Amino acid sequence: MTQGKKSDTNRPTPEEALKKDVERLDADLEIMERHAEELAEVEDEIQSAMKKQDREIKDNRLHSIPRPLKHTR
Repeated sequence: MTQGKKSDTNRPTPEEALKKDVERLDADLEIMERHAEELAEVEDEIQSAMKKQDREIKDNRLHSIPRPLKHTR
């Protein structure tokens, strides 16, 4: 009742897997190049939204702290 190892004939070699990954990345880059303007607009919108949110959080935290009593005369 000894079971032999199953042969991995369906598993690609490392070179084949790497080639497939590179081809996929090339296709992704081609799509990104075709839509470069849209990607740049979306990135700018996201960055400005993040800056606005960061500014709001800092304003709420930093300006809501009461002054210490020893400095008010």
